[in-house]
Amino acid sequence: MNLETTIGTAVTVAVIIVVALIVGKVLAKRAPEQLGELIKQLVPVVILTSIVVGILVILDPDQTDKLLDATISFVPKALVAVLVIILARSGGKIIGLFVESALRRVSPILAKRVSLAISSVLLGIGVIIALDQLGVSTDIILLLVAALAFGAALAGGLAVGLGSLAISRQVAAGRYVQDRFHPGQLLSIDGVEGRLLSVGLSATHLEGEGGSVYEVPNERFLQGPVKVLPD
Repeated sequence: MNLETTIGTAVTVAVIIVVALIVGKVLAKRAPEQLGELIKQLVPVVILTSIVVGILVILDPDQTDKLLDATISFVPKALVAVLVIILARSGGKIIGLFVESALRRVSPILAKRVSLAISSVLLGIGVIIALDQLGVSTDIILLLVAALAFGAALAGGLAVGLGSLAISRQVAAGRYVQDRFHPGQLLSIDGVEGRLLSVGLSATHLEGEGGSVYEVPNERFLQGPVKVLPD
């Protein structure tokens, strides 16, 4: 390849990179959050593809047409792969937050662990689908994912078992409070005084002076003395 063609190719690649950076930055700011995230992910792909194609064209100009055809066919696959990963990550966050909010009253720690597990699994599935879309063999990745899933299942089983013990204690304590006390009673426990408002699955609410509401874990009623004060 002569010097003029080499310089022309380098200038073209540089222009593409500059345009991709400027357009990507502008569109990412004005587009909705999810679309902006997609644009941010696509800019590096466009830049890297331009650099690789430019280098290959300079090294072997006879293969220019084949490289352009291959690039044109690869870009849509790359776009789909990036979109799949973004959707998987977003979907994992949304479902994880929903599950976490549903389990938070039972056990905040267990809720966070389950939410993280769901987000990770969905993201892993998205990555596998994206790699398959790009034509990458996923056999080894599937074996690795299976091994990780087995380990996660063991850890999750242990976490659920420990969480179940905590939940059982909370439920038992809640039943104890419901059987021994009733709404309206003036109680004192661990220096907290107030009228019993309600008994939840994990905590009991007492209304103190001035309308302050105290949330007392049900287990505290089993651990320390509870005084029933006269009205």
